[in-house]
Amino acid sequence: MITDLRKSKRYTDFLPISVSVKSGIKNSFVAGPFSGRIVDISRHGACLLMTQVMSKSFHVFHSTKEDDSLFLELYINIPPDLVAFAIPARPVWMNTFNMEDIRAFRMGVDFLMNPDGGKMKRLERIMGQKQKQREKNWKSMTMAMAKKIE
Repeated sequence: MITDLRKSKRYTDFLPISVSVKSGIKNSFVAGPFSGRIVDISRHGACLLMTQVMSKSFHVFHSTKEDDSLFLELYINIPPDLVAFAIPARPVWMNTFNMEDIRAFRMGVDFLMNPDGGKMKRLERIMGQKQKQREKNWKSMTMAMAKKIE
């Protein structure tokens, strides 16, 4: 039996994001922006789907893991009203995502903000709008792709 040890409930979603790498020391951008999608999210973190993780010799996951002064800044524009949020995060894990001709990377991140704070509660409330429809769209798309592979 597999036990889910997550700190908070995850919601399946398919939100467009932009990922940049910032230096906490210089408060400046180091790399990015890289485009991607949030495929699931909770108050503590998210799973990102990204088609690109390198820019020249900078690797979003490995370079950030090697330098503790660097962190990710996720920019989310949440439909339907395109409310903009910037969330600081740290990468935790990464693996490849392959489905038919699609080659991408999945990356797990932990948020660097209070999961019970006002900003996270506001994000959760705004994301709740139309979330079920986005979840349904993502699941139907991945199931259709999986059927093509079979």
